[in-house]
Amino acid sequence: MLKLLITFLLILSLQGLAGCGTTLSSDTKIRVRMAGSQTQPTGATGSKSPMAQVYLFNNLSLQPEDGSAAVDLYDGDPLERRIITRAQELWSTTDLATYEGTTFVSATVKLDPAVVVLDEAQDENTLVLDSGDLIMNEAFSITKGKETVITIRANWGKTITEADEESATAASISAPSFTLFLGETE
Repeated sequence: MLKLLITFLLILSLQGLAGCGTTLSSDTKIRVRMAGSQTQPTGATGSKSPMAQVYLFNNLSLQPEDGSAAVDLYDGDPLERRIITRAQELWSTTDLATYEGTTFVSATVKLDPAVVVLDEAQDENTLVLDSGDLIMNEAFSITKGKETVITIRANWGKTITEADEESATAASISAPSFTLFLGETE
């Protein structure tokens, strides 16, 4: 009788957790997230920082440790993502069974080089990056039932130089610098 009562209470508590937004999962998952940072990149000469930047996510490519061909994990239409100073998910998948147990030596997040920069007035400015390929050279393995997180920090502080109406100078935007690392915190 005691075993039955304990089992019943355990089932009720698990159902309660599921109702609170917590899920119990054994999915093998990889997730890419990105956040803007008020850190000023080297060479930026602006006086204001963006409120947001809009990126197009194209792909996540992983380079296996054994030197075989890179593995592209996404081949759909570009995904538009508005990035702010809080981490936003760019993309994720649980379709990794084929790669469980595989070690990768690098990951390349492929973004479209054209970026829309929003200032405090929500005015849109366009910036074109030298390359949309952001590379993380940190080895990791895909482990069954484990989530792998790749975080991108876009340092964009003081990258906007305001327009000057008197001299008819348009606003200019300096490119952010990017840092990629494993995990959700630095």
